[in-house]
Amino acid sequence: MRPKKKIFLALALLVLIGSILLSLRRSKTTDNPSGEIKHLSQRVVQEKLRIKDGLTIEEFIDQHILVGNRRNSRIKKQHTPSDTQPKMMITFPSEDGASPSELEEVIEQVDAEEQPVYEPGVELTYEVTWGDRLDVLAKRYNTTAYKVALHNHLPEDAILKIGQKIQILPDQPSMYRVRPGDNLSTIARRFEVDRQEIERLNRLDASRPIWIGQKLILPTEQKKIDTTLAEIEKKKREEAERKRRYQHQLFTRIEEQKRQRKIAAAKALAEKKAKAKAARERRSRLTRAQRVFKVTGSSKFKHKMRVVATAYTSHRNQTDSTPFLAAWNNHIRPGMKIIAVSPDLIRRYGITNGVRVKIGGLPGTYVVRDKMNPRLHNHIDIYMGTNRRRALRWGRRRVVIYW
Repeated sequence: MRPKKKIFLALALLVLIGSILLSLRRSKTTDNPSGEIKHLSQRVVQEKLRIKDGLTIEEFIDQHILVGNRRNSRIKKQHTPSDTQPKMMITFPSEDGASPSELEEVIEQVDAEEQPVYEPGVELTYEVTWGDRLDVLAKRYNTTAYKVALHNHLPEDAILKIGQKIQILPDQPSMYRVRPGDNLSTIARRFEVDRQEIERLNRLDASRPIWIGQKLILPTEQKKIDTTLAEIEKKKREEAERKRRYQHQLFTRIEEQKRQRKIAAAKALAEKKAKAKAARERRSRLTRAQRVFKVTGSSKFKHKMRVVATAYTSHRNQTDSTPFLAAWNNHIRPGMKIIAVSPDLIRRYGITNGVRVKIGGLPGTYVVRDKMNPRLHNHIDIYMGTNRRRALRWGRRRVVIYW
């Protein structure tokens, strides 16, 4: 064999051995039988698995493996093993864009199975399984890690052992009864809780709205709920009391206004009747004066007018220091029929000293002998001598005079 041919065969053998070794190495480092590795970026994997922000792929896988192991341990503890025993399988979507619905269904099924059935306020005995911690058990049975540790004489950071039996006393959940006008947003804002937490605890969604009278579990203390409701009821009572007082005051004001209007109407009617009576009396006096005027034959008087008539006597407090000396130096004495007139009657009508005047309703004629104070107008003063009682009985009247 020629040397060149030997070298060519040796090189071909080396290439063949190298390809075989490379193929074997690839088959060991991947699950793909063909030895091909498909590279996916972290963003693509997070979108495919629908991983929440802040959670890495390793934490996501560890979390769901923990869920699967817990479920398998619970199944092994509650059931006997058999060939038909269901197995926990978690499948991840492939690179071809398939929807991870199967993973979501498995997770929802596991979460539903994880909800324990217990009676609040009744102590129960729990056997620790793989992955259990004090905080996990406290959240599952609606209590706190401190209460669980205190009830079992354990420190708060105690590590539980598989198969260990602990006593748990579930707390009574805080309940709230839905009222008219409530919705999840107003309830969460009123009690300072998270709306999504209310939806999670009561398994609510958009297709299952709340209704009046429904009982909801709230992630807060029952004492806080009762205190808040008591404050709301107190505000409602205060508002109702303010409204009642306002209505009472308004009703009282309206009734007072009605009463005042009735009083004003009665007063106006009384004044109207008094004016009508006074008018009738004036007409009556005028009629009597006209009769007397006709009877006494005073047709010789040419003028007449209505004036205010008062009476005075010869006393110092009625006139001055000379009660028997009138104006124009006229001397008067009791029994004389004289009158005093206001200055305007003298100026305008000429009723002056010595003028004879007929007074309606009084017999005889009177003579003007005196003057009155300048501040008086359309006024006469009838002399009553020294008879003060007669002057008081006369008082103040409106009469008709003729001159």
